[in-house]
Amino acid sequence: MHTFQSPQKILLLHQNSNNNVYTLHGQDELPLCLCPNRGYIGITTTKASFSSTAFGAVGSCNGTVILQSENRLILWNPSIRRKLNVPRCKCPQIPIPEYERLFARFGFGFDPISDDYKIVRVSYAEGGSFVYAVKTGTWCEIASPKPPISLVIDEAYLRTAVLHSAVLHWLVFVYDYDTKSQNINLPYYILTFNLSTHVFGIIPFPGPLSHCVTTRLTTFQDSLALISYNVDVDDTWIWVWRDASWSMVFKLGTGELPIMGALQLQPTNNGYLLLITVGEGLQVYNPTTRVRSRVVNFDATSRLVFFWPFVGTLHLLDIGEFACEQI
Repeated sequence: MHTFQSPQKILLLHQNSNNNVYTLHGQDELPLCLCPNRGYIGITTTKASFSSTAFGAVGSCNGTVILQSENRLILWNPSIRRKLNVPRCKCPQIPIPEYERLFARFGFGFDPISDDYKIVRVSYAEGGSFVYAVKTGTWCEIASPKPPISLVIDEAYLRTAVLHSAVLHWLVFVYDYDTKSQNINLPYYILTFNLSTHVFGIIPFPGPLSHCVTTRLTTFQDSLALISYNVDVDDTWIWVWRDASWSMVFKLGTGELPIMGALQLQPTNNGYLLLITVGEGLQVYNPTTRVRSRVVNFDATSRLVFFWPFVGTLHLLDIGEFACEQI
Protein backbone atom coordinates (compact mmCIF):
# COMPACT_ATOMS: atom_id res chain seq x y z
CA MET A 1 0.00 0.00 0.00
CA HIS A 2 1.66 3.23 -1.10
CA THR A 3 -0.95 5.48 -2.70
CA PHE A 4 -1.68 7.65 0.36
CA GLN A 5 1.12 10.21 0.76
CA SER A 6 1.71 13.18 3.03
CA PRO A 7 3.51 16.35 1.85
CA GLN A 8 7.27 15.93 1.46
CA LYS A 9 9.24 16.48 4.64
CA ILE A 10 12.79 15.82 5.83
CA LEU A 11 13.76 12.88 8.04
CA LEU A 12 16.83 13.56 10.20
CA LEU A 13 18.93 10.77 11.72
CA HIS A 14 20.51 11.48 15.12
CA GLN A 15 23.04 9.00 16.46
CA ASN A 16 24.32 8.38 19.96
CA SER A 17 25.89 5.47 21.80
CA ASN A 18 22.58 3.91 22.88
CA ASN A 19 20.15 4.40 20.03
CA ASN A 20 19.31 6.19 16.82
CA VAL A 21 16.61 8.86 16.99
CA TYR A 22 14.68 10.07 13.95
CA THR A 23 12.92 13.44 13.73
CA LEU A 24 10.51 14.50 11.00
CA HIS A 25 10.43 18.14 9.86
CA GLY A 26 8.67 20.35 7.38
CA GLN A 27 11.18 22.03 5.07
CA ASP A 28 10.63 25.37 6.81
CA GLU A 29 10.78 23.82 10.31
CA LEU A 30 14.44 22.82 10.53
CA PRO A 31 15.96 23.65 13.95
CA LEU A 32 18.72 26.11 13.07
CA CYS A 33 21.30 27.67 15.36
CA LEU A 34 20.17 31.09 14.06
CA CYS A 35 16.66 30.33 15.36
CA PRO A 36 17.32 29.06 18.92
CA ASN A 37 13.65 29.19 19.92
CA ARG A 38 12.58 26.72 17.25
CA GLY A 39 14.47 23.62 18.47
CA TYR A 40 12.70 20.25 18.49
CA ILE A 41 9.58 21.32 20.40
CA GLY A 42 6.48 19.90 18.72
CA ILE A 43 8.50 17.86 16.21
CA THR A 44 7.55 14.21 15.57
CA THR A 45 10.30 12.10 17.11
CA THR A 46 10.62 8.32 16.92
CA LYS A 47 13.06 5.73 18.16
CA ALA A 48 13.29 2.12 17.03
CA SER A 49 12.28 -0.56 19.53
CA PHE A 50 15.01 -2.79 18.07
CA SER A 51 18.72 -2.05 18.58
CA SER A 52 18.98 0.47 15.77
CA THR A 53 22.63 1.38 16.48
CA ALA A 54 23.58 -2.04 15.08
CA PHE A 55 21.98 -1.12 11.75
CA GLY A 56 23.23 1.11 8.96
CA ALA A 57 20.92 2.77 6.44
CA VAL A 58 20.91 1.19 2.99
CA GLY A 59 18.32 3.50 1.46
CA SER A 60 14.87 5.04 1.65
CA CYS A 61 11.83 5.08 -0.63
CA ASN A 62 8.30 6.45 -0.15
CA GLY A 63 8.67 6.78 3.62
CA THR A 64 10.22 3.34 4.18
CA VAL A 65 13.85 3.04 5.30
CA ILE A 66 15.90 -0.11 4.78
CA LEU A 67 18.44 -0.92 7.51
CA GLN A 68 21.24 -3.49 7.47
CA SER A 69 23.15 -5.13 10.33
CA GLU A 70 25.87 -7.77 10.01
CA ASN A 71 23.39 -10.45 8.96
CA ARG A 72 19.92 -8.87 8.89
CA LEU A 73 17.82 -6.54 6.77
CA ILE A 74 14.81 -4.64 8.09
CA LEU A 75 12.29 -2.48 6.26
CA TRP A 76 11.04 0.24 8.59
CA ASN A 77 8.31 2.84 8.17
CA PRO A 78 8.81 5.33 11.03
CA SER A 79 5.71 7.39 10.21
CA ILE A 80 3.37 4.50 11.08
CA ARG A 81 5.90 2.71 13.34
CA ARG A 82 5.96 -0.59 11.45
CA LYS A 83 8.81 -2.90 10.41
CA LEU A 84 9.27 -5.98 8.24
CA ASN A 85 12.05 -8.50 8.89
CA VAL A 86 13.46 -9.51 5.52
CA PRO A 87 14.44 -13.20 5.21
CA ARG A 88 18.12 -13.78 4.63
CA CYS A 89 19.27 -14.17 1.06
CA LYS A 90 20.83 -17.66 1.01
CA CYS A 91 23.70 -16.97 -1.31
CA PRO A 92 25.98 -20.03 -1.86
CA GLN A 93 28.96 -17.73 -2.48
CA ILE A 94 28.67 -16.38 1.10
CA PRO A 95 27.82 -19.25 3.49
CA ILE A 96 28.65 -17.16 6.59
CA PRO A 97 26.04 -14.38 7.07
CA GLU A 98 28.43 -12.15 9.03
CA TYR A 99 30.58 -11.76 5.88
CA GLU A 100 27.70 -10.26 3.90
CA ARG A 101 28.95 -6.67 4.15
CA LEU A 102 32.37 -7.65 2.80
CA PHE A 103 31.11 -9.11 -0.47
CA ALA A 104 27.90 -7.32 -1.42
CA ARG A 105 25.89 -4.10 -1.25
CA PHE A 106 22.14 -3.51 -1.23
CA GLY A 107 19.69 -1.07 -2.76
CA PHE A 108 15.98 -0.44 -2.23
CA GLY A 109 13.25 1.11 -4.34
CA PHE A 110 9.79 0.94 -5.86
CA ASP A 111 9.07 -0.69 -9.23
CA PRO A 112 6.02 1.03 -10.81
CA ILE A 113 5.62 -1.71 -13.43
CA SER A 114 5.08 -4.55 -10.94
CA ASP A 115 3.67 -2.14 -8.31
CA ASP A 116 6.08 -3.59 -5.76
CA TYR A 117 8.98 -2.62 -3.53
CA LYS A 118 12.25 -4.44 -4.22
CA ILE A 119 15.62 -4.98 -2.52
CA VAL A 120 18.65 -5.59 -4.74
CA ARG A 121 21.75 -7.44 -3.59
CA VAL A 122 24.79 -6.62 -5.77
CA SER A 123 27.66 -9.10 -5.50
CA TYR A 124 31.37 -8.38 -5.89
CA ALA A 125 31.86 -11.89 -7.33
CA GLU A 126 30.60 -13.73 -10.41
CA GLY A 127 27.10 -14.77 -9.45
CA GLY A 128 25.47 -14.00 -6.13
CA SER A 129 23.27 -11.04 -7.16
CA PHE A 130 19.61 -11.29 -6.12
CA VAL A 131 16.33 -9.33 -6.05
CA TYR A 132 13.81 -9.54 -3.21
CA ALA A 133 10.16 -8.71 -3.98
CA VAL A 134 8.24 -7.49 -0.93
CA LYS A 135 4.86 -8.71 -2.24
CA THR A 136 5.97 -12.33 -2.59
CA GLY A 137 8.55 -12.28 0.20
CA THR A 138 11.07 -14.20 -1.91
CA TRP A 139 14.56 -13.73 -3.36
CA CYS A 140 15.39 -14.59 -6.97
CA GLU A 141 18.87 -14.74 -8.51
CA ILE A 142 19.75 -12.36 -11.33
CA ALA A 143 22.77 -11.90 -13.59
CA SER A 144 25.56 -10.02 -11.81
CA PRO A 145 27.06 -6.87 -13.35
CA LYS A 146 29.82 -7.27 -15.94
CA PRO A 147 32.63 -6.63 -15.53
CA PRO A 148 32.47 -7.68 -11.87
CA ILE A 149 32.79 -4.65 -9.61
CA SER A 150 35.68 -4.46 -7.15
CA LEU A 151 34.20 -2.05 -4.60
CA VAL A 152 31.17 0.12 -4.00
CA ILE A 153 32.22 3.52 -2.66
CA ASP A 154 30.22 4.41 0.44
CA GLU A 155 30.56 5.84 3.92
CA ALA A 156 31.16 3.68 6.97
CA TYR A 157 27.70 4.20 8.43
CA LEU A 158 25.66 5.00 5.30
CA ARG A 159 25.68 2.27 2.66
CA THR A 160 23.11 3.94 0.48
CA ALA A 161 22.25 3.36 -3.15
CA VAL A 162 20.71 6.40 -4.83
CA LEU A 163 17.24 5.87 -6.29
CA HIS A 164 15.98 7.94 -9.21
CA SER A 165 13.19 7.11 -11.70
CA ALA A 166 12.98 3.45 -10.57
CA VAL A 167 16.72 3.00 -11.16
CA LEU A 168 19.29 2.38 -8.40
CA HIS A 169 22.78 3.90 -8.63
CA TRP A 170 26.05 3.01 -6.90
CA LEU A 171 29.46 4.67 -7.18
CA VAL A 172 31.92 1.82 -7.96
CA PHE A 173 35.34 1.03 -9.32
CA VAL A 174 36.82 -2.03 -11.06
CA TYR A 175 40.29 -3.42 -10.36
CA ASP A 176 42.09 -3.56 -13.72
CA TYR A 177 45.66 -4.85 -14.02
CA ASP A 178 47.49 -4.17 -17.28
CA THR A 179 49.87 -7.12 -17.71
CA LYS A 180 51.85 -5.37 -20.46
CA SER A 181 52.62 -2.16 -18.56
CA GLN A 182 52.18 -3.80 -15.12
CA ASN A 183 50.05 -0.83 -14.07
CA ILE A 184 47.00 -1.04 -11.84
CA ASN A 185 44.03 0.96 -13.06
CA LEU A 186 41.02 1.72 -10.91
CA PRO A 187 38.40 3.15 -13.28
CA TYR A 188 35.45 4.73 -11.50
CA TYR A 189 31.93 4.73 -12.89
CA ILE A 190 28.30 4.66 -11.78
CA LEU A 191 26.62 1.25 -11.73
CA THR A 192 22.87 1.32 -12.43
CA PHE A 193 20.10 -1.23 -11.90
CA ASN A 194 16.63 -0.94 -13.43
CA LEU A 195 14.07 -2.21 -10.91
CA SER A 196 11.59 -3.12 -13.68
CA THR A 197 13.86 -4.90 -16.19
CA HIS A 198 16.44 -6.24 -13.67
CA VAL A 199 19.25 -5.10 -15.97
CA PHE A 200 22.53 -3.51 -14.84
CA GLY A 201 24.05 -0.60 -16.73
CA ILE A 202 26.87 1.96 -16.57
CA ILE A 203 26.99 5.76 -16.49
CA PRO A 204 30.45 7.32 -17.06
CA PHE A 205 31.87 10.07 -14.90
CA PRO A 206 31.87 13.69 -16.10
CA GLY A 207 34.94 14.30 -18.23
CA PRO A 208 36.70 17.16 -16.37
CA LEU A 209 37.09 15.46 -12.98
CA SER A 210 40.82 14.74 -13.00
CA HIS A 211 41.39 17.29 -10.23
CA CYS A 212 38.27 16.44 -8.23
CA VAL A 213 37.73 14.14 -5.29
CA THR A 214 34.28 12.63 -5.72
CA THR A 215 32.38 12.47 -2.47
CA ARG A 216 28.85 11.33 -3.12
CA LEU A 217 25.99 10.44 -5.45
CA THR A 218 22.65 12.06 -4.71
CA THR A 219 19.56 13.45 -6.45
CA PHE A 220 19.27 17.15 -7.21
CA GLN A 221 16.73 19.18 -9.20
CA ASP A 222 14.87 15.93 -9.94
CA SER A 223 17.98 14.40 -11.54
CA LEU A 224 20.80 12.06 -10.61
CA ALA A 225 23.67 14.20 -9.28
CA LEU A 226 27.34 13.86 -8.44
CA ILE A 227 28.96 15.98 -5.72
CA SER A 228 32.70 16.49 -6.19
CA TYR A 229 35.36 18.54 -4.42
CA ASN A 230 37.75 20.35 -6.76
CA VAL A 231 41.18 20.44 -5.13
CA ASP A 232 42.51 23.11 -7.52
CA VAL A 233 40.00 25.76 -6.45
CA ASP A 234 38.99 24.48 -2.99
CA ASP A 235 35.32 24.25 -3.86
CA THR A 236 32.55 21.68 -4.15
CA TRP A 237 30.68 21.30 -7.42
CA ILE A 238 27.33 19.64 -8.14
CA TRP A 239 26.86 17.90 -11.48
CA VAL A 240 23.51 16.59 -12.78
CA TRP A 241 22.86 13.83 -15.33
CA ARG A 242 20.22 14.84 -17.88
CA ASP A 243 19.60 13.64 -21.44
CA ALA A 244 22.55 11.22 -21.23
CA SER A 245 25.09 13.94 -20.41
CA TRP A 246 26.51 15.76 -17.39
CA SER A 247 26.23 19.47 -16.66
CA MET A 248 27.62 21.41 -13.72
CA VAL A 249 24.82 23.36 -11.99
CA PHE A 250 26.39 24.62 -8.77
CA LYS A 251 29.73 25.85 -7.52
CA LEU A 252 28.92 25.96 -3.84
CA GLY A 253 31.67 28.27 -2.66
CA THR A 254 32.10 26.37 0.61
CA GLY A 255 35.90 26.37 0.47
CA GLU A 256 37.72 23.39 1.95
CA LEU A 257 34.60 22.09 3.72
CA PRO A 258 33.79 18.67 2.16
CA ILE A 259 30.12 18.19 1.26
CA MET A 260 28.67 14.67 1.43
CA GLY A 261 25.10 15.37 0.39
CA ALA A 262 22.80 18.16 -0.81
CA LEU A 263 19.06 18.71 -1.04
CA GLN A 264 17.50 21.72 -2.72
CA LEU A 265 14.67 22.91 -0.50
CA GLN A 266 11.33 23.80 -2.04
CA PRO A 267 11.02 27.11 -3.96
CA THR A 268 9.18 28.68 -1.02
CA ASN A 269 12.51 28.46 0.85
CA ASN A 270 14.27 30.77 -1.66
CA GLY A 271 16.28 27.98 -3.25
CA TYR A 272 18.28 27.24 -0.09
CA LEU A 273 20.26 23.99 0.08
CA LEU A 274 20.41 21.49 2.93
CA LEU A 275 23.99 20.19 3.09
CA ILE A 276 25.61 17.35 5.00
CA THR A 277 29.24 18.20 5.69
CA VAL A 278 32.29 16.44 7.06
CA GLY A 279 33.05 17.77 10.52
CA GLU A 280 30.42 20.53 10.69
CA GLY A 281 27.17 18.55 10.62
CA LEU A 282 24.04 19.52 8.68
CA GLN A 283 23.73 23.06 7.42
CA VAL A 284 21.22 25.18 5.51
CA TYR A 285 23.06 27.15 2.83
CA ASN A 286 22.04 30.29 0.96
CA PRO A 287 23.77 30.00 -2.45
CA THR A 288 23.31 33.73 -3.13
CA THR A 289 24.89 35.10 0.04
CA ARG A 290 26.90 31.91 0.78
CA VAL A 291 25.76 32.12 4.40
CA ARG A 292 25.47 28.77 6.21
CA SER A 293 23.34 28.04 9.29
CA ARG A 294 23.93 24.85 11.24
CA VAL A 295 21.08 22.46 12.10
CA VAL A 296 21.33 21.91 15.86
CA ASN A 297 21.70 18.44 17.40
CA PHE A 298 18.76 16.72 19.07
CA ASP A 299 20.50 16.78 22.45
CA ALA A 300 23.96 17.05 24.03
CA THR A 301 24.73 13.31 23.57
CA SER A 302 23.77 12.92 19.90
CA ARG A 303 25.03 14.02 16.52
CA LEU A 304 23.27 14.51 13.21
CA VAL A 305 24.59 12.07 10.62
CA PHE A 306 22.19 12.10 7.65
CA PHE A 307 18.88 13.21 6.15
CA TRP A 308 16.36 11.89 3.62
CA PRO A 309 13.55 13.57 1.71
CA PHE A 310 10.55 11.86 3.28
CA VAL A 311 6.95 11.29 2.21
CA GLY A 312 4.78 9.55 4.80
CA THR A 313 2.88 6.52 3.42
CA LEU A 314 1.01 3.48 4.74
CA HIS A 315 3.57 1.02 3.35
CA LEU A 316 3.99 -2.03 5.67
CA LEU A 317 0.64 -1.38 7.36
CA ASP A 318 -0.78 -4.71 6.18
CA ILE A 319 2.38 -6.85 6.32
CA GLY A 320 4.64 -5.37 8.99
CA GLU A 321 4.68 -5.41 12.78
CA PHE A 322 4.94 -2.74 15.45
CA ALA A 323 8.52 -1.51 15.58
CA CYS A 324 9.10 1.87 17.25
CA GLU A 325 7.90 4.23 19.89
CA GLN A 326 7.13 7.92 19.76
CA ILE A 327 9.14 10.04 22.18
